[in-house]
Amino acid sequence: MQLRDRNVGFVATIDRAGVALSLSCGLHCIFTPLLIGVAAGLPIGWLYDESTEVLLLAAAVLTGALSLGPSYWRRHRRTRCLAMFAVGVGLLALAKLGPVGERWEPWTVASGATLLATAHLVNLRLCRQCARFEAEEPFA
Repeated sequence: MQLRDRNVGFVATIDRAGVALSLSCGLHCIFTPLLIGVAAGLPIGWLYDESTEVLLLAAAVLTGALSLGPSYWRRHRRTRCLAMFAVGVGLLALAKLGPVGERWEPWTVASGATLLATAHLVNLRLCRQCARFEAEEPFA
């Protein structure tokens, strides 16, 4: 197995983890307010804790930076996934630090997290296309 093939597998693993983290973050922000009334007697207080939300957001953004940046520079050079990632991070920042009110915060965070997950999926597709192209390309 060549080094490039291993890098594609590593990037794919990070992208899949990024998709899972981003979607978990979005689902957490949408469903936690709904669970407050339904699961009042269950021991799931950690879901309501602000540190859980901060940890999910930080993990999603860090995973995106670790995957999307190197993939862009080393493989496909397409800005599409970087742009989606940047807009997603911007929405997350607006929701957590900016002028978005409590009413819109869950939807803004869910939209940002969805963009992060979509950026990872696009990155996966672009890296696979590059790997296929490199495999077909004859060595000079």
